[in-house]
Amino acid sequence: MDKLKSKIISKYRFLIQILASLLTNFHLTNFIKGKIYRGNFKRICVPGLNCYSCPAASGACPIGAYQAVVGSSKFKFSYYISGFLILIGVLFGRLICGFLCPFGLFQELLHKIPTKKISTKKLKLLKYLKYIILAVFVVILPITINNDLGMGNPYFCKYICPQGVLEGAIPLSIVDTSIRAALGPLFNMKLTILIIFIILSILFFRPFCKWICPLGAFYALFNKISLFKIILDKKKCISCNKCVKSCKMDVNVRKSQNHSECIRCGMCISSCPTDAIKFNFGLERGNKNDNKK
Repeated sequence: MDKLKSKIISKYRFLIQILASLLTNFHLTNFIKGKIYRGNFKRICVPGLNCYSCPAASGACPIGAYQAVVGSSKFKFSYYISGFLILIGVLFGRLICGFLCPFGLFQELLHKIPTKKISTKKLKLLKYLKYIILAVFVVILPITINNDLGMGNPYFCKYICPQGVLEGAIPLSIVDTSIRAALGPLFNMKLTILIIFIILSILFFRPFCKWICPLGAFYALFNKISLFKIILDKKKCISCNKCVKSCKMDVNVRKSQNHSECIRCGMCISSCPTDAIKFNFGLERGNKNDNKK
């Protein structure tokens, strides 16, 4: 991919995020009806974090779908969802986080609220929390802890994920009195989690993506080997460090263009004065120091 295309993609990322969010939440009239779309497309997973219970959702969230399968009494492994996630990871890595995730867009919009911003560079250890959540709440608990019918709970969706409250519980309860009457302590707990991340998103850049999201953790495992990557031309690099300063995911772009925390947002590409950084899709390798932080 040439540098001009990379610049264009980076420039219009916000528009791509909006379009992707609309495509994964196509049935907007359902917000008024208070109904959830249950058509055939709901059997297909979307690549980003987008709650199944959202009235407008046109597809299934891969994390929720995975938990539903592994926690069922009939299946203990989901070949379709696992294969889908691996394919997306190998092709794009965390590009999904930067371009196609509705909750990522929501956090970025909150971060645009004018107030003092706080760097997360001193909180890097928290990035490992999302891998623990992926292993424990998405995989281990739904498989190992079952009820009398042999079924497990979707622990991440039920107890942690604020997206379900934002996209599902709140809009449905506004138009449906029976749902509103049924809300209880669990809703209050998850609403508190949502409020916490709304506040954190105003102060920090994408805190949920950095510290909590299991989907981002899964895609991060493929970042260094994915076909879509960022490449640095060291001959053009003038060591100005503008790319490093522009990265809000705390990645040293000069040393590690495809670090696990990189969401391929392209801010480094936009900030480079010599066009030394570009997107690439294929087998071409970039900086030989790519595995270092």
